[in-house]
Amino acid sequence: MPARAGIALILPAPWLLSELKSTDVCHLGQIPALVQAVLFAALLLAAAWIDYQEHIIPDILNLGIALSALLCFRPANLWGLLAAVPFLVAAMGGGMGGGDVKMVSACGLVLGFWDAMFGCLIGLFLMLCSCLVVSGGLRGKEARPMAPFLSAGFLAAYFLP
Repeated sequence: MPARAGIALILPAPWLLSELKSTDVCHLGQIPALVQAVLFAALLLAAAWIDYQEHIIPDILNLGIALSALLCFRPANLWGLLAAVPFLVAAMGGGMGGGDVKMVSACGLVLGFWDAMFGCLIGLFLMLCSCLVVSGGLRGKEARPMAPFLSAGFLAAYFLP
């Protein structure tokens, strides 16, 4: 992984403590919110690294992300599952793998609909920029890992106010 991509994944980290100062982080207290933040970030970084290396996102990581939503569960976050619908349509057409769909739906449970959509937009924008700048354009049907970019977008959506 190039150093620039690693820096992009770490940038949201300073907002970890500022997120915990919010009064509506979690109804149970700050400890579950901290555990959720660390678990969510660690699982997304692991998914990004494995997808970059092997072009696969293990189901156990997606399950862990989805289960981390239970630490600070809000019923409204169930709407976040709908953020995966455009990715499901693209996967059914053969445009991407199913691991990306599962990752978006798991992150939707943690973030809720609008934050998940924001994370998807940021991630897809970063991927487009990477394709245009690093690869020199959008040529052919090369398999590109999507999890590193989506992870950066979801981390930004989680940690930015």
